[in-house]
Amino acid sequence: MRVQVKFRGLPQLYKVMNKRKELDVEFSGITVGDCVNDLVRKYGAPLKKALLDQNGDVDMELRVVLNDRTFLMYGERMDIPLNEGDSLLFMTVG
Repeated sequence: MRVQVKFRGLPQLYKVMNKRKELDVEFSGITVGDCVNDLVRKYGAPLKKALLDQNGDVDMELRVVLNDRTFLMYGERMDIPLNEGDSLLFMTVG
């Protein structure tokens, strides 16, 4: 599956991702968690530290927006199914 992933307000990732704020990500799986886990495999500990909490969920300090209109609730985000061509926005709160 292919989705677009955007990052806002996460400067610790810009160096890791060669200063790119948007990525087209192709991964096997169907959920937000599958996508995030694929990104962690590709970009390693800096991305994991920036996005995930100690329980392996997207950190509660981050907002996750699906297709620029749907805010995903903490605790449920990793299980949300994605469709080909969706976009995910990870951004800091505040």
